[in-house]
Amino acid sequence: MTEERHEDPRQEQGPGDSPGSPDWIHRAVIYGVDVLRYQDSDADGNGDLKGLASRLDHIKDLGTDCIWLLPFYPSERRDNGYDVTNQLGVDPRMGTLDDFRLLAEQAHARGIRLLLDMVLHHTSNRHPWFQAAESDPRSRFREYYIWSETEPPDSESQSAFPGEPHTGGIWSWSERARAFYRHQFYDFEPDLRIASDAVWEQVKGILDFWIALGADAFRIDAAGLLFADIGLPGDQANAGKRLDDLHRYLRKRAPEVALLGEVDLPPEQLPTYFDKGRIDQLLAFLPNNALLHSLAIEDAGPLCAAVARHDDAVKHGAWRQFLRNLDELNLSHLSDEDRDRVFGVFAPREDERIYGRGIRRGWAPMMEHSARTRMTLSLLFALPGAPLLVAGQEIGTGDDLSLEGRAAVRLPMQWSPEPGGGFSTSREGEAAHLVTDGPYGIGRVNVADQERDPGSLLHLTRALTRLWREHPGIASPQVERLDADPALVVFRYDEVVAAHNLAAGPRPLPEALQDAELLLGDELDADGMLPAYGLRWMRTAD
Repeated sequence: MTEERHEDPRQEQGPGDSPGSPDWIHRAVIYGVDVLRYQDSDADGNGDLKGLASRLDHIKDLGTDCIWLLPFYPSERRDNGYDVTNQLGVDPRMGTLDDFRLLAEQAHARGIRLLLDMVLHHTSNRHPWFQAAESDPRSRFREYYIWSETEPPDSESQSAFPGEPHTGGIWSWSERARAFYRHQFYDFEPDLRIASDAVWEQVKGILDFWIALGADAFRIDAAGLLFADIGLPGDQANAGKRLDDLHRYLRKRAPEVALLGEVDLPPEQLPTYFDKGRIDQLLAFLPNNALLHSLAIEDAGPLCAAVARHDDAVKHGAWRQFLRNLDELNLSHLSDEDRDRVFGVFAPREDERIYGRGIRRGWAPMMEHSARTRMTLSLLFALPGAPLLVAGQEIGTGDDLSLEGRAAVRLPMQWSPEPGGGFSTSREGEAAHLVTDGPYGIGRVNVADQERDPGSLLHLTRALTRLWREHPGIASPQVERLDADPALVVFRYDEVVAAHNLAAGPRPLPEALQDAELLLGDELDADGMLPAYGLRWMRTAD
């Protein structure tokens, strides 16, 4: 099963796509890369853009055709690069603008697009804008941030990362500015005032800069907080107006550029982001939470209810499904009782939890059983929408709970069993955090060994992307859930049916499906039972 090779994906259109439109994103399999931890090319212990370019064939062979680049901009790296000091540059540890241009050229030659993480909600307090705003109340940059000369009434409100240093509240006093400034994250990440027309023009200029260098899409970080009501007159931007303006700008400037939004809100609040094509896709946080709940209780009900709730709330929504990103696994959509159930199964120890709402373990260690890891990877491709993989999930990398906070899952890629794991010949920088021992160390989990094993997670990933591409209907929001055992998730997309067993024991496949053609997955036993944590993709006659 071979795929056509395109010289430049900007010219590639999928079924139903319009020329010069962002519709390609709905048929893209996205692969998230933290550049600093992917491949070191200069032996300094840190991954870089040249290293990533050297691994493009691996990404292509996976069947992924869009790379989500986590922040690679200049930064003090106090928040994994989201504390940006210059949105128009490359962190010297990761290369240069020329390195980015070369990466874009080489990726496009392989039919791979680049999706850049765009941090528009805040900057670092070391950013020149904030430095100027803080030092002079008459500076034109003063209006770029949100200030209050008196202590705001919500100054004790909890930040996004409760309990961590630099997160005592959402307002901090600046002695230089003689005023309070708002920061919904860390106190070294002051919030930008999106209501400012000057800031909004800067936003469009930043996107334009990277489009000119080869960017094909942008992930809008913390998009749901850009327009939050902060209770200060004149400081709240209208989400619809701002997004309509951005949509018009991009359709005129680069109509094929797509937007992916990080909007972690209840589904009923999401239509604003989808209306009029404002954002092309949103990350599917509710199904992600519900999947963990369903796995914990071995019942498909919560997951299927979440899928239905998405469909009810947003009739024309387009979802980007994921298993685990590189933050905490945030379970804020679950009730306290349901979250405790998930904690009891997947994070029973206090050091495996974070912020009272999340889990900081890696996906494969959390799944514990290799069959459950494989099943959930497959289920990702069966959910309505399109899949997002994060580097390392294709081989089942682990975690390091000795690292602080969310860093537990931000680990170097494991390419081979040799010293350095094929990531770096250095032991400095990020290479110092390479997992070398234990069941998820480089000796047991690496690309090279799995390349030689046809039964590996790596080969399953490739098979799933091939299957997903050969049957475009799988990505359709028009999913039908078939009646089955409560532990089975059985979705039908046209002639393709995907069945996944969430239980630790065999469960009966519906009789009507037992003679369906097997496309990928597990055989049934003599009684028509799908094995524990089994997966089965089928083609039906009708």
